[in-house]
Amino acid sequence: MAKVNTYNIGILGNLDATAVAAQIQSKQFTVQEAVACASERAKKSDNVLNAIVNANYEAALAESNHHISGVFSGVPTFIKDLNDVAGFPTLKGSSGFKIKLAKKNDKIVEQLLAVTGSVVLGKSSTSEFGLLPCGETLQHGETRNPWNTEHSTGGSSAGAAALVAAGVVPFAHASDGGGSIRIPASCCGLVGLKPSAGRNITSPTAIVPINIAQDGIVSRSVRDTANYYAGLEQYYKNTQLPEIGQVQHAGKKRLKIALFTTSSTGMESHAEVTHAVLEAGKLCEQLGHEVVYIKNPFEHSITLDFMVYWSFLSFASVLSEYATNGLSFSHLKTAKFTKELAGFFPLLSLKAFSSIRNLKAHTGFYNALFSNYDILMSPTLSHPAPPIGYFGPHINTIEIITKLDSYVNFTTTQNITGAPAISLPLGISKEGLPIGVQFAAMCGEERKLLELAFELEDTQKFFTLDKDVERKAKKKSTVSS
Repeated sequence: MAKVNTYNIGILGNLDATAVAAQIQSKQFTVQEAVACASERAKKSDNVLNAIVNANYEAALAESNHHISGVFSGVPTFIKDLNDVAGFPTLKGSSGFKIKLAKKNDKIVEQLLAVTGSVVLGKSSTSEFGLLPCGETLQHGETRNPWNTEHSTGGSSAGAAALVAAGVVPFAHASDGGGSIRIPASCCGLVGLKPSAGRNITSPTAIVPINIAQDGIVSRSVRDTANYYAGLEQYYKNTQLPEIGQVQHAGKKRLKIALFTTSSTGMESHAEVTHAVLEAGKLCEQLGHEVVYIKNPFEHSITLDFMVYWSFLSFASVLSEYATNGLSFSHLKTAKFTKELAGFFPLLSLKAFSSIRNLKAHTGFYNALFSNYDILMSPTLSHPAPPIGYFGPHINTIEIITKLDSYVNFTTTQNITGAPAISLPLGISKEGLPIGVQFAAMCGEERKLLELAFELEDTQKFFTLDKDVERKAKKKSTVSS
């Protein structure tokens, strides 16, 4: 087992983004020094992690001379390679594109930079079109988990999670259309919040029948995630959603939490995952919350309807790329899964209307659960991070769909309903892989999730790689003395 961390390189240590910004503000070190440190960390780790698709460290260093203000002003970061960043190609994890540089940032990138004031070092890896929960593509190869490089990072925000977990940067841009913030957060021991639909200024799925995809960040601390969303509301505030505000500590209200560990088919999660969730439930009880143990309240038919919709989105993505890029794009060069998933849609098109109707109706059922509970608590994933190759680009499509059905059981509901959910690193497997526990609420209730996350973080039960490195260093020091 090989671990990769960069916390001993340079001045950034294991500081989170909030702390790095504060050090820059107080002139403990400069933006240029922070960018140079992150660049060195990136260069020394990425030959193993393979998390960076494109980078320009010289341009980032030049940009650091005129960085803008924001909640993480001057902090280095990476943008997921599903979005346009001026001066970089956008490959979307696909071999189907001819290389051409984006002329300008897209709206989400403009939003993130305006909110954070960060300096972009480059683009982080993703699965092809963000369709799979991994970072393994024909275009870029395998992105590896810094906890154990023989295992997946999860995805589709694969590179973002690897870079943050390994300490290259303290936070990174991520996006979530079926769990793609929460899944890599779970696999890599990070905080990953999928925000409510409409929380961002725009969404890549805003024009399709169900707006499932939302952008955000992955981070190593709850306060970084909370500060990001407080800053986002200063940039763009959706008046149809409750205000999150500045969340800085645990809430006082005790919550009624519904806990379940089985999938919608009634299948129990991996034993170590179930143990981690149950232990987190006991922790919540010790903190004074009421925890009610229930069966999975969702019908498996919704998962099947989501897969039909996923096929539609793959089909629409391919058509969109042709419409936007013309002959600069060829679906014939995409991976087997992308081609076949898109190809399924014409066969499933008659079912698509009923599936979309069922998915829309699911929101009412989901919201009704909160007449009895404040929070839904579950695994983020039904088993720990799988080995590299589990979702590889050469795997049979039906086999991948079968694996998805038994792996990604708990995250898609919030994409369907537009509700927020957060994965917290509250468990670890016998192999030393982090296990995420998911907490979900009604649409617009990010504040409730963040307050609970602060409370759980304060118990010092989080398994992040920087804390793991610290614990082992202290243990080694004690033995030596």
